[in-house]
Amino acid sequence: MTRPSSLNRFFIDPSTISGERVTFPPDLTWQIDRVLRLDVQSDQVLVLDNSGKSYLVQLSGWQGKTLTGRILESFLPEQEDSLELELAFSLTKREKLSWILQKGTELGVTRFRPFVAERSLDRTLQPEPSRMLRWRSIIREAAEQSRRERLPDIEAPSSFAEMLKALPQDGLKLIAWEDTNPKQQLSAGFLAQISAEPVRLVSVLIGPEGGFSPEEVDLAESFGFIQFSLGRRTLRMETACLAACALLTNLLENQA
Repeated sequence: MTRPSSLNRFFIDPSTISGERVTFPPDLTWQIDRVLRLDVQSDQVLVLDNSGKSYLVQLSGWQGKTLTGRILESFLPEQEDSLELELAFSLTKREKLSWILQKGTELGVTRFRPFVAERSLDRTLQPEPSRMLRWRSIIREAAEQSRRERLPDIEAPSSFAEMLKALPQDGLKLIAWEDTNPKQQLSAGFLAQISAEPVRLVSVLIGPEGGFSPEEVDLAESFGFIQFSLGRRTLRMETACLAACALLTNLLENQA
């Protein structure tokens, strides 16, 4: 059976699946019943367990105040994405950060790494748990909407230096900087010059509204990062995040 493409999709914790039965958590129960107004006795949905596996589920009504469903069919993971894209970006105002998480998820980011740089507007290294939950909720909703099979990860905010230490040692590493030569724009030619092999993992750094300091660029380069330009125009930081992600997925996802 072909995996349905038009059904509402929901990521759930694997622990909520028991045999052929699915128990929906309160937030998804509210969304299914009160927001989407689905028929909780008969409508079908697609449930994903974040391993790549998914399930065709028929809603089967209430058990107390808990919405349940019955698994009709399961589907194995489809072909893995060939590109892992890590986006490290400066903490910023709430509405900008929400936009970055939502659109970055739609564009294929696999891991978000917020950090505090010298000129970051938000310098909160230990956000309230509710804030992290909110960020994960934004990512989940965007992943469901964009038909992703796995949720991107998001790390807790860290200092710029600690974030650099935590990044993978392998893969391509790129840092956007407004003082970089505009000729070093992201393009197939530029990537071919700096990487002879097909890229499967790329980490990209986007600085705060005031930009990276020269010292921060030097530090990133000591960790193997290569400067690139997003053109002659100065972009807002949230625009830079999404422009870089869109260009990288377009250039790298369909490599030979």
